[in-house]
Amino acid sequence: MYRFTVKNNFPDHKPFVVFFCFLALLLYFSYSHILSELLACFACLVIGVVCFKKVKQAQPSEGVIILQQSQLGFFNEQLQLQGKISPKSYVFANHVVIRLIGFYQSHWLIISSASVDELSFSRLRRAVIAVQQPA
Repeated sequence: MYRFTVKNNFPDHKPFVVFFCFLALLLYFSYSHILSELLACFACLVIGVVCFKKVKQAQPSEGVIILQQSQLGFFNEQLQLQGKISPKSYVFANHVVIRLIGFYQSHWLIISSASVDELSFSRLRRAVIAVQQPA
């Protein structure tokens, strides 16, 4: 069992802004009617805000992680997640995206490398990679 704390795990809004602005410009130049251009830009704005809220919900700002082989628990004042790490989890350079499978539902959890110390982040990455390896 390994326990560590997560602090300042805030999502970055810049990739969302760049992607949805690029998509809005692409759709803006592909339509010829002004109403459809404005509707496409408004739809990109709404979808971008909804996507950012979903990521913000999956990336809590602080808490405690308890790691036991393929089991993971995340606890803070508002959220208590516990379950098995799914093979659908991802490891990126600076982020780990974990899909926790609980008793009756599953949750996404995003942990940034800047929010934990280097040793804890490497153990978390190893746990996710170990689950992804075929048996």
